[in-house]
Amino acid sequence: MKTSTLKRTLRAEARTLKDFAELQKGLQQAISKRQWTELNGEIDSLRVLADRIEALEEERIEAYRVLKSSLQAGDQESFSQIVARLPADERDELLGLYRHLKAAVIRVKASAGLLNYYVQSMSDALRQILEELFPHRKGKMYSRSGKPREPGDESIMLYGNA
Repeated sequence: MKTSTLKRTLRAEARTLKDFAELQKGLQQAISKRQWTELNGEIDSLRVLADRIEALEEERIEAYRVLKSSLQAGDQESFSQIVARLPADERDELLGLYRHLKAAVIRVKASAGLLNYYVQSMSDALRQILEELFPHRKGKMYSRSGKPREPGDESIMLYGNA
């Protein structure tokens, strides 16, 4: 059966997703320590890994399509139904690799959720502080045309003959 490419891509994608989750933690640390140079490096590294994950995903989908085709499986069959047709050792290895991939995806989602929560909390705290310091800037301001705009700090000076 044609499972070697699928196994290889499942392993590589799970490993790369694990690395991605670790980099997300580094991103959060760079933000919390306000290390902006390191933050840029972390973002660049995340972009590289995201491109790698995308390429591996496409490769995995193609390898899975080839496996389905070789087993003459229907489009409605699930992954576990398809690999159930394979010999026990192949089936068990593929199911294990698939579980590892799912766990890696969950790790990335959890890490992204924590990062989002941290950044949102910091943003909300900063917004509240600024609203306390500059109450005149609180709320949304609109231009004469009705479009939202930032409130200005311009002072108005009136001249006149008193």
